[in-house]
Order: sequence, then structure tokens, then C-alpha cells
Amino acid sequence: MGKLMEKFNVNPTGAGTFGFTHFAEVWNGRLAMVGIICLVAGEVTTGKGQLAQMGIVGRGAGLLVVLLLVGLTVASMLGYYAVGMAQQMALTESENSTTPVPAGSPETAPSAPVPTAGTPTS
Repeated sequence: MGKLMEKFNVNPTGAGTFGFTHFAEVWNGRLAMVGIICLVAGEVTTGKGQLAQMGIVGRGAGLLVVLLLVGLTVASMLGYYAVGMAQQMALTESENSTTPVPAGSPETAPSAPVPTAGTPTS
């Protein structure tokens, strides 16, 4: 599971600064709020919409916006499912590693010493 978590940069404990952590998501939200305020201020100041300010006008502007929103949605969903998959795999691993061995099974029975070469056997 460690390799999978490294591949997706998933941090289920929430510790640290980078990856899907509480710290990173708080700052992500704060910066998004600042960005929206800047968008609104720019529209009020210029009287044009944000796409018109960037020069994206005309017939293909709507398609560009739709593609951008679909791409962001897919990226968000991949991150969400990566976190869920990593948590599920961690739960499965913890269940498999803590499975008790029944008493009297061959794994718990004491083993007889194995004679080595040169030692007399009786």
C-alpha cells in the first residue's frame, strides 16, 4: 500500500504540509476565496466579464469554459477516489495483519529442534 499512497500523494493521517492534508486544504480554500474576490473586483472595475478580460470571446468561449470545468471536476474526483482507495487498502491491511491465529494450530505449536549436520540424534 505504501507505493500506491506515494503514487497518488495521499496522506490519510493528515500530518505534514503537502498532499491531501488538512493544512493544505485550508490554504487551498483561503486562496480560492481571495481569487473569487479578485475576479469580482476585476469585473466591477472594468465592466467586462472575466473571460472578456482575458480575450476569450466569441463562439468557442463557451466550449473552452465547459472543457475547463470538466477537467477540474475529473481531477477533483480522482483525488477523492485516491484517498478513499488508500483508506480502504489501509483498513484491509490492518485487518489482515491482526487476524488471530487459533490455539493449537500448526503456527502456534512449539516446533521440535531440527538436528544439524554432525550432531548425534537419538
